[in-house]
Amino acid sequence: MEISKFGILVHALKPLCKEGGKVSIEEAVRIILEKYSKEWPDPYTDSNYKKLYYHGLNSSVTQYLENNVDIDKFKKFISKATDQQKEDILDYLKAHFELQSEPQINEVPYCCVNLMISLIREAKYGQDSKQQKKSTVSGLSGNGEISLTIQDERGVFDKTFDQVKAVKLPSQSSGMRVFALLPVNGIYSHKQLIRLLRKNLARYIFSRKDRTGEDIDLEELSAEATTELRKFVRECNPQTLLGELLVYIFLEHCENAPKIFTKAEFFRSNHSISEKSIFIRKYGDGWQFIVGASNLGATFELAISDALKECEELKDRSEYGEGLYSTNVIQRSALDSSFEVEQVDQINSLILPNPDKPSQQIRIDSYGIFIGCQIDDVNDNPDELKTVLLRDAEKAEELINEFVSQHGLSKHPLYLYLLPFKNIEKESDLIIDQLVGR
Repeated sequence: MEISKFGILVHALKPLCKEGGKVSIEEAVRIILEKYSKEWPDPYTDSNYKKLYYHGLNSSVTQYLENNVDIDKFKKFISKATDQQKEDILDYLKAHFELQSEPQINEVPYCCVNLMISLIREAKYGQDSKQQKKSTVSGLSGNGEISLTIQDERGVFDKTFDQVKAVKLPSQSSGMRVFALLPVNGIYSHKQLIRLLRKNLARYIFSRKDRTGEDIDLEELSAEATTELRKFVRECNPQTLLGELLVYIFLEHCENAPKIFTKAEFFRSNHSISEKSIFIRKYGDGWQFIVGASNLGATFELAISDALKECEELKDRSEYGEGLYSTNVIQRSALDSSFEVEQVDQINSLILPNPDKPSQQIRIDSYGIFIGCQIDDVNDNPDELKTVLLRDAEKAEELINEFVSQHGLSKHPLYLYLLPFKNIEKESDLIIDQLVGR
């Protein structure tokens, strides 16, 4: 019997569902749905799961997944695959779908995420869910798609950070994630963090166009990235660069929100450090522009308060007639020097009014915020640190909700990432010195 496009994805990922033996089609479908959602209620019988495999996602499953998606959980599930398993997954998908560019092994989790998003979209709008040989799946790699830029080969992100808690905030799609650095050999260390950041320095400061082409020498590009970021940090400070790198990493990894421009890219093009990073995120049927912000402070209360005040200032300027910060910055930028023509058209379609698609235009800014805070006297005890972070997360949630309510930010989605350090200033200096020098 012919299987659905969703069935193709399940078949490709089926080897990852095995736990000491064979796994049935029905069980594989259940596991994939469980890994893609925050919590799968498992309301189906085996015959229902088999129908999903052969006939594709139905409306009730689609609606549930859209409202309860956990992309980070799904990526982690796939990231645990061996290199050989990832090669097999990629080969199987390439045999059934036309991937318009050649994904690398480390990009398999992102390909599967984008494929799942595409399948949900197709099911929602009643498109044909049956297998079509070499059918093109939008969202995988097309030139019009604005792809993620971070590199997380062999799951370095998951070796660097431990997500202690995730909090859903009241304003639409908002949330806060609290992380801790994973110890190395039982000792508090920046080793994996520096490794993750170093892999992405060129991806952070250079546009997609700058990093592609036959004449590009990757080693030379990495060296140039170090030089350019050294100039950048001399104009601001190590805390600013570390915060900017981390908000870039967290937004792309956790929210599937590719960068459009970063603060360092703006500095490189116009020698100004006043602009903020801009990211784009698919949300439901529409899109969000996310303005990146960061603050590294002595206490999480001060860091959160200062970061939210920055967002409030941007919101106030927009409401007082200046227009959206994100769209103003993008319109002042030379998009064609950073993106392909199809990508420029996609971005412009979200900025410029279109009477045929009035709902597509982005009308409010969203904000992505990295908070670096200092926690004293925790030593190298992970259990003690977790206890402190869980307590601080509750306080942070109260502080954020109170600020949002009092300062009119409730309509603006917020994505916050909290990470503690022992000595925020000294550690920032140390990390940036090892990455780029000064």
